[in-house]
Amino acid sequence: MKNYVLIAIALLVLLASTVADAQWRSKTHDEYKALTGLDVKIDGDLGEWDGILDAVTGTNGKPFCGVEYQGNVFQEHGGGKWTGADDHETCFMIVWNSKAVYIGLIVTDDEHEHANAAAWNGDGAQLAFEMSGKRSAGIPMFLYNVGLDDKAKDILPGALNENPGGAGIVPGDDIAVVRNEGQKKTYYELRFTAEELQAKGDKFSAGDKFGLGICVNDGDKAAGQGGQKGWSGWYTHSIVFGKNSENTGLVTLTDEVLAVEAANKLATTWGELKSAQ
Repeated sequence: MKNYVLIAIALLVLLASTVADAQWRSKTHDEYKALTGLDVKIDGDLGEWDGILDAVTGTNGKPFCGVEYQGNVFQEHGGGKWTGADDHETCFMIVWNSKAVYIGLIVTDDEHEHANAAAWNGDGAQLAFEMSGKRSAGIPMFLYNVGLDDKAKDILPGALNENPGGAGIVPGDDIAVVRNEGQKKTYYELRFTAEELQAKGDKFSAGDKFGLGICVNDGDKAAGQGGQKGWSGWYTHSIVFGKNSENTGLVTLTDEVLAVEAANKLATTWGELKSAQ
């Protein structure tokens, strides 16, 4: 009888944990199904990504742009103030091939600020990879911080590679960040090789899954608004308030590629075209 009671308690604890987990996970943008077949050049020009943002969407048909997390599209921090999407908003795209995963970030930001030395403490991106795809607590993650200096010219040195092992990612080969002041946007183009992320057999394959967190920090030049004064992205609490592997979103690598319908030039995927036939 005692054993049955213990089993029942364990099941109740598991159920409570699952329900609590479901409460803060996005109902529409929990899983990103990454396309393949794109030839990406790491230069900060996202022209070759055209169509990806609209082709890969959440279950509500909306792109991975301004994704809400625990009730917030942007979370203010340390006295920071957010006035809306023109102030700060993050959109992101992911594609892959057998050798690498590529991430493109389009960050709308009314002004660039990064007077601090640390790459995360100002306008910069932080990324966390949980490579098992289990998204459970306590799993070691690969952690990266990338940002431009205060003049929005050079990629900051420092904590680019907090990951456990791996050679790390480097400007030029793996990182390009470009600020367009006229558009009020910052473009990130990032490459993470299968070897770097210690994928099985040093290669990626369709069906592979991993957890990912994206936290793009925001600072402004007004007094008291410099540094990390808030953030947007995707499952940001995998990175801020501790490194939490259970708080990552799920990325699934698919065998679908981007296609263009000749009749109306609308971007879609081969999977959508096949399902319509």
